[in-house]
Amino acid sequence: MIRLQLVKSGKDIEGFQISGHAGYAPHGQDIVCAAASFLAITVINSLELQLGAEGRVKSEDGYLSYQLPEALTQEQWHTAQIILQTLATGFQNLKEEYPKYISIQNVRIKGGALE
Repeated sequence: MIRLQLVKSGKDIEGFQISGHAGYAPHGQDIVCAAASFLAITVINSLELQLGAEGRVKSEDGYLSYQLPEALTQEQWHTAQIILQTLATGFQNLKEEYPKYISIQNVRIKGGALE
């Protein structure tokens, strides 16, 4: 199962973590993994292009995390929220189509730390 954790502060998304493998089909033929990977990489690339700044990215086999860069302007923050909501919407669509293979969780930040 692929697990998406949206890291939120209030209603805003500050980053995300994706872990696991779908297990829908054999390696190299898994359309669920391909869709999730494509969506996540496109979102990260779009964020970096539109914000003009790199966030914090960590990538390993079966794991990808992203955290927004610090000190964004209000306009950059707004742009980032639109792009990150696209990620959330895309994963929700994947979950509706392949519910056994996708999990989505909201993780809240309170006072700078995960709850």
